Amino acid sequence: MEPRDHDGDNGYGGYGGFQEKGPEGLQLCPWERREQFGFLNALYLTTREVLMSPQKFFHRMPSRVGLTQPLLYALILGVTAAFLGWMWSLAGSSLQVLVAEDLGDAFRGPLWSFLAFVGSPLTVAIAVFVRAALMHLMLMLLGGNQLGFEATFRVAAYGQAAGVLALLPFCGGLVALLWELAIDVIGLYSIHGTDPWRAMVAVLAPALICASTIGAVVMLALMGLQ
Repeated sequence: MEPRDHDGDNGYGGYGGFQEKGPEGLQLCPWERREQFGFLNALYLTTREVLMSPQKFFHRMPSRVGLTQPLLYALILGVTAAFLGWMWSLAGSSLQVLVAEDLGDAFRGPLWSFLAFVGSPLTVAIAVFVRAALMHLMLMLLGGNQLGFEATFRVAAYGQAAGVLALLPFCGGLVALLWELAIDVIGLYSIHGTDPWRAMVAVLAPALICASTIGAVVMLALMGLQ
């Protein structure tokens, strides 16, 4: 991969009036320029750019301006998703009450969804840091680390934009998961300027390890119940 150019461009998505740049001479995304775009508009523009043009988004992103803004973005999306999940469970339980033989079963789902919503700020923050740490560790082992942990953290945090796809009916959760993995791969090789295969291994290896661990725990639990 060629190193990222530092001359900037005319802004995200063609919004050329705003040219604020980070210390590397690259373009800050709309979310980190909320005073210019407005809160909701900055949230929308950033999410759209991550989903539609992740390579351009991360290629021009500074990587030495702090973790606070990307973490805040991930928290807002994660908490919003948890709240919507709670609302969906309430709607579902209201229908189940009409046919359920046990009212406890009808209300148990919304209760767990509510607890997930209450704890979502902490769980989202932990998930982003752990995901970024695992990807960065793999990237370091593969020799693909060019810009340090913050660059990887920004990919993990802004990659949470894929969560909005979970709102799609039927297969939304699967689509969101697959697209988040794709965004992470694209983001890592775009922001670090490394090879795509290194980015792919750095993203998929931790995911496979986590999936294998969870699967092993579930199998052991099932065997213990027999």
